[in-house]
Amino acid sequence: MVDQHQTTTTKIAKVEIVKLKSPTRLVLYGGARSLGDNGAFFHASKNVIADYKNDLPVKSYFISNGMRQFIDLINVQPENSIQSLDVFSHGSDLGLYSVIGASLQKSLTIDEIDSKNLASNLYRNWTTKREQWRLFGNSNWKNLFDISDINFKVFTNESKIEIHGCNSAFDGELDTLSSLISIALSKVGKKRSVVIGHADFASPNRGGTKDMSKQDYRHETRII
Repeated sequence: MVDQHQTTTTKIAKVEIVKLKSPTRLVLYGGARSLGDNGAFFHASKNVIADYKNDLPVKSYFISNGMRQFIDLINVQPENSIQSLDVFSHGSDLGLYSVIGASLQKSLTIDEIDSKNLASNLYRNWTTKREQWRLFGNSNWKNLFDISDINFKVFTNESKIEIHGCNSAFDGELDTLSSLISIALSKVGKKRSVVIGHADFASPNRGGTKDMSKQDYRHETRII
């Protein structure tokens, strides 16, 4: 004899919503004393943002208050969150250069910068910062920084930093701003990250354009 039982199976579905923090693209531009230069940085940054095609959230900021603002905008991001950083500013193999009070409405004169100590720069290392500073120069020591002030842990493991400025990877030398940023990323475990910089003078007039809305620094010799 076989006992027969009728059973009912009830499926209880549970949907768990997990909020994932998406990596972001950070775009920092400006910092120049000249209105024209800041305009070029602005339009070039917009062209880069457009080419990203909204694949990730973009945070874009104009640098008006020197390199302290620049560093804070990077360091305030959560760890492992910056997928790319695009920098549009004046620079060289030694560092990035800005002034406090930069504007998209007016230019500052050299006399204003010198008399009020408005220069604010980010150097490749502390030694360079010390060598470039002058007691009676155009900057206060407190407004000068080096890349050790940046928390590189905020970048993802496969991040890209692109410096759209002159000579940041000058002639591919090993002690340039771009090279030392790459080393700093590697030291905090971001070994698959890359830094792209210009080997020489950087012009926004790609293809000889005179149209400001088409200005772009992504041409000429660049080094990864």
